[in-house]
Amino acid sequence: MQGVRFLSLLLILVVVNSFVNGGEASLNPIAAAAERTESAPGVRFTMKATYTGAGLAQPVVAHGEGARNSQTGRSRAVLSVEVPQVPNRIEVESISDGTSVYMRGSTFGSELPDGKEWMRIEPFLGHSESEAMLGGGDADSSLQMLGSAGDVERLGTEQVDGRSTTRYRAVVDLDNYADALREEGKDEMADLYEKYSEVAPDPAEVEAWVDSQKILRRMRMVMDIPTQPGAPTLTMDMRVDFFDFGARPRIELPDPASVYDATPTLERELDAAS
Repeated sequence: MQGVRFLSLLLILVVVNSFVNGGEASLNPIAAAAERTESAPGVRFTMKATYTGAGLAQPVVAHGEGARNSQTGRSRAVLSVEVPQVPNRIEVESISDGTSVYMRGSTFGSELPDGKEWMRIEPFLGHSESEAMLGGGDADSSLQMLGSAGDVERLGTEQVDGRSTTRYRAVVDLDNYADALREEGKDEMADLYEKYSEVAPDPAEVEAWVDSQKILRRMRMVMDIPTQPGAPTLTMDMRVDFFDFGARPRIELPDPASVYDATPTLERELDAAS
């Protein structure tokens, strides 16, 4: 992968991984509410994403599913993309252990060195997800903390999978989030988020559906994704539904011999973008 195309995929993985894995007072209300599920061994989820833009003749739709094991800190997701006028679906599998994200799929498999099936990325360049998030607080205070990324708006109540939930909306600005990290003394992580903001400067809109137990039941994110220099951006509208709290999925990491470490490429691309 080259340039912004490569970074676009990484940015999606960073944000999605934060949603799924949570963290104390994380980047958005979804991760904040997900913190309340720590008492459960794990959770399963389904995903749907729609991509639109001037460069697409018609929307591209992706469906996926996955699971997280809270006891091991690992998550796995498989995304199937239906591309118009392409006979075969594109499938991407990702596995995370809290520090690294492993990916494999037909979109970049041919670009890996011989003998390598998986691409490994450290989205936070060696730091854990918890180090990359703002610290402290429960789900309620975390929702209010999002004032650093834009006002949190309560939209009302809705039924999700038969449960009453409160729906929240916020705007996530990576520059503002970097400022909040810097105030906590996390200068290195603030620098990294500022570099990500250079690649995806437009704020993302995030919605979270939280039940009476402060547990996340649904999330939605709408964000613009850069593609190639000079080309129109794509808009991604993604929804994730969470269920089966208490699941204990067994998630294995890839064989190290089959993994290509693309983290140095990420570092070079981020340096070039900043």
